[in-house]
Amino acid sequence: RAERFPEYGQTRETWSEDGGTTLQPLPRGEYQLSQHVEKRCVYTFCMCPGGQVVASASEKGRVVTNGMSYHARSGRNANAAVVVSVGGEDFGNDPRKAIAFQRELEARAYAAGRPGGEYAAPAENIQSFLEGRGRLNIGRVQPTYDRGVVAADLGALLPTELADTLRAGLRAYERKIAGYTAPEAILTGLETRTSSPVRLKREENFECAQLAGLYPCGEGAGYAGGIMSAAVDGLRVARAIISRYSPAEG
Repeated sequence: RAERFPEYGQTRETWSEDGGTTLQPLPRGEYQLSQHVEKRCVYTFCMCPGGQVVASASEKGRVVTNGMSYHARSGRNANAAVVVSVGGEDFGNDPRKAIAFQRELEARAYAAGRPGGEYAAPAENIQSFLEGRGRLNIGRVQPTYDRGVVAADLGALLPTELADTLRAGLRAYERKIAGYTAPEAILTGLETRTSSPVRLKREENFECAQLAGLYPCGEGAGYAGGIMSAAVDGLRVARAIISRYSPAEG
């Protein structure tokens, strides 16, 4: 995830009707960016104004990052996932291969962060990532990942094509938002869980086509593209399960 300092504390000067001036606080910075790089797309995902990077691992010995904002969105940093697209064709449309790829990346992230402690995350400045140097200098932007961060070459954790595509996307972002790749901006990795590029097949009753009793739902199974759509899909599946297994009346 890319963390930047969006200057929340600044004010802007506005003119009043009587000719005087007043100071108004700037709004919290929000953005959504995308860039096509040959056959892939690089885009920002789950942008969190005034938010923080959080630990989201669901398995021992693996590191996964995510981001969030509290209701006040009053944190010092803004963060967003910077995602490079992968598709079913990258895995022969085999969900098992896609899951294995995801788990391998998460294991690499854990190993890279391990010198900093259990579930510390690898991180580096964006400029360092663009240059493939693996350096982390902490200045104005203080990392918010509370398990700690360790300097690492994030590009080395990814397949070369994906790392180079991310670099091309970040350079394009700099042309769209000056300062996006500022020296103090930080990348903390890896975030491996956005919308799934493959789909676990399910029947009309929402049950898995290949495994009875399994009900695929949400983003990981390929049936949603964000928090709200995943929640709605989960409700639909829950209702299907309840209708099937609820005790008979009487």
